[in-house]
Amino acid sequence: MFAPRRAALSALVSAIVFAAPVSAVRAEPQAKPSGKPAKSAPAKSAPGKPSVVKVKTDTRVYLMRGLLNVFSLGMDTLQERLSLMGFAAEVDNHNGWIAIANKIVEDRKRGNNGAVVLIGHSLGADVMFQLTERLEKENVPVRLAVFFDPTISHDISKNVEHVLNLYQLNGFGRKVTAPKGYKGELVNMDLSGDTSIGHGSIDKSDRLHDLVIAKIMKVAVGPGQMRRPAKPKPVAVTPAASMVTAPASVGAAASSPSSASERPSSDARVPAPTPVAPTNAPRI
Repeated sequence: MFAPRRAALSALVSAIVFAAPVSAVRAEPQAKPSGKPAKSAPAKSAPGKPSVVKVKTDTRVYLMRGLLNVFSLGMDTLQERLSLMGFAAEVDNHNGWIAIANKIVEDRKRGNNGAVVLIGHSLGADVMFQLTERLEKENVPVRLAVFFDPTISHDISKNVEHVLNLYQLNGFGRKVTAPKGYKGELVNMDLSGDTSIGHGSIDKSDRLHDLVIAKIMKVAVGPGQMRRPAKPKPVAVTPAASMVTAPASVGAAASSPSSASERPSSDARVPAPTPVAPTNAPRI
């Protein structure tokens, strides 16, 4: 199913990339020496670049490139940002998805129960369908799957808790669909109207990288939502509910209030029942 689309995609992307013009690089003029010792300027963060937020987490992030392992270098940039934040993040070619699946399964068997995050671009996004299906068979949950412009439309596996699909319908991109009974979160974000990006550059967008990192921080750091056990509801026990089939006087004496505020004082007395006089009314 995947082979014909990969061949067509390879030919088309190669034609687009190799036909792209190369911009000229202008050399900057050299500064003249002033004869005075240079002063070290204080380090400043680049304008528009957010400061790196450090996290301590056992979440693992796996990123996969697309065609020929050279057209999805935005995955490398995103991997570097995540590693600086403290995530265990690694990037590989889409052809290595089987090895990635085996590694995730083995880590799980060794007791590494941290959240699993999968990110892929183009063909690297396409193989994520097969990867999540393999993990579903091994009963391994996937906390978050992020697709950058997948070239096929397919059902996501039910073991994936959150899905974010960043795609464009004016190129190669396709929607991710949900199977019947899927209980996770599926977001298809159509970016067709954004002319500043295309299939070959959508993975390199800093704005989309920020969006993905925010999503990881929201849903993939800490315990999962779908797998988190529900809190038991408190059951209120009243004296009436604790009685089985006993006379009212016995039940009142045997039942004990659940709190000190409801317990009667030590000098409280239960009044004796008032005798009822027999009636002499004639029978009809």
